[in-house]
Amino acid sequence: MNAFLPNIFREIIDNYEKFFVHLMPHPQLIIGSRGLIGDETKNGIVLVFSSYSYDKLNIDSECVTVNMKFSGNWESLYIPIECISAIFNDPVKPEFMFSFKPQNKKTEEKKEEKISPAYTGDNVIEFKPRK
Repeated sequence: MNAFLPNIFREIIDNYEKFFVHLMPHPQLIIGSRGLIGDETKNGIVLVFSSYSYDKLNIDSECVTVNMKFSGNWESLYIPIECISAIFNDPVKPEFMFSFKPQNKKTEEKKEEKISPAYTGDNVIEFKPRK
């Protein structure tokens, strides 16, 4: 999944002016000096990517590094790929939403398990293991 997610991220950046990324708490997640605050420490944070909110974006198979504005201040972010839980273009009525589950050792051990798409309605495709 780590190779698939950066490709999706790049495609969305190239084709959408504004999109949202939901991050789950992760020990390596760095959100500048701000960090995660309040409920974000349990539920994660949603970042808004638009032309005016980010700068110096770099995406690779392990992480996303980017500078983003929070309350008018620029913060440097280090986002491990495995803490990205969703990418979508509209929080109310999404045209698309990619949802990811964090990888763990049990999931990684089941590499021979085949994945097939299952349409869940509202233009959302969820990938589930074939049985």
